Amino acid sequence: MKFNQQAGAWAIIHSTATDTFLFGRRSPAMNKPGVWNFFGGHVDADESPEEALLRELSEELGIRRTRDQLLRFGKVSGAAVEHLGYVDALRELHYFLLRTEHEFEPRLNFEHSAFAWCKIGKLPRNLNRPTAIGVSIGLLHKAALLAGET
Repeated sequence: MKFNQQAGAWAIIHSTATDTFLFGRRSPAMNKPGVWNFFGGHVDADESPEEALLRELSEELGIRRTRDQLLRFGKVSGAAVEHLGYVDALRELHYFLLRTEHEFEPRLNFEHSAFAWCKIGKLPRNLNRPTAIGVSIGLLHKAALLAGET
């Protein structure tokens, strides 16, 4: 199945032991340096969102995961993001939950200069657009609730 070149896929990485979420800070080598985000990126023309995310996790964090470790967690586009004030963010945004028992130290590539495990009430302030949208629509709260059910 082919997806729009502008589509993106992001991982909401949740440590269930500490109830924290992993964020990365964009490096000076990238556009929008200093902005914090979920890990992920653009879906290439020949990829599904899952394939793109698995590639991005390997490139950006140095971690290898499989499709069965990703829980499809949300998709927004068009009017669904316009009401949040993101009128120019009309591409498809695919979110996946990746649970980990404990916090880990990722092997960041050149795209990120730092990482942080954050509690919901203490998130970085300068979030990129796809991350801000994911937070706005309650995906972190949804992940925390799901962790409490298991």
